[in-house]
Amino acid sequence: MKGNEALLAVLAALEQLDVPYMVTGSFATNVYSIPRSTKDADVIVEAKSEQIFELLDALPPGLKADGQMLFETVTASKRWLISVEGSAFMIELFLLNSHAFDRSRFDRRRRLGLLPEVAAFVPTAEDVVVQKLRWVARVNRDKDFNDAVGVIRTQGEKLDWLYIEKWCAELGASDALAEARRMAEA
Repeated sequence: MKGNEALLAVLAALEQLDVPYMVTGSFATNVYSIPRSTKDADVIVEAKSEQIFELLDALPPGLKADGQMLFETVTASKRWLISVEGSAFMIELFLLNSHAFDRSRFDRRRRLGLLPEVAAFVPTAEDVVVQKLRWVARVNRDKDFNDAVGVIRTQGEKLDWLYIEKWCAELGASDALAEARRMAEA
C-alpha cells in the first residue's frame, strides 16, 4: 500500500465512523501551492478516545496502528501513529485540542480536492499559512517557512490578510509573516 492509498483508507474509515477530521501538513499545503512530496500525513480529528480506538480497530490490512497515545510537545496535542507496512510513510492522528486558533481553523475547514478525484476536509489557505508560520515561530523549520511562502505566492490577493495578520500577531508569528510576504513577493 502506498502513502496516498493509506491516507485514503484512513479517511474512508473516519467518514464511515462519522468522525469529524481535517487533513493538515504537507497534504493541505499541496492543495494551495506547488505540490511537494512528503513522508507522512497529518490528520486532526474531533473524537472521543473510544472513537479513536474504534477507528484503529477498523483499519484495513497493511496499516498498523500504535495503540499507545503519544503527547506531541510542540502542539500540546495527543496523537496516534499509523504505519504503512513495507513503507516509511506514517499517518499521524492528532486529537483536536482546545486552543482558540486550532478550534477556529477546524471550524473553518472546507471539503476540497485533496488528491485526483478525492475530496477531503482541509484547512483554508489562510489557516495553512498561519499554522506553518506558527511552527516557524516555535521551532524554525525551513520546510514550514517555504510552504507558507509557496501558499502566499500562489494564492496572493485571494488571501484574507486581516485574518492572517490577526492570528500571526496572537501566535507570535508576525515577524515570520513579514519575512514570508517579503520572500513571496521577490
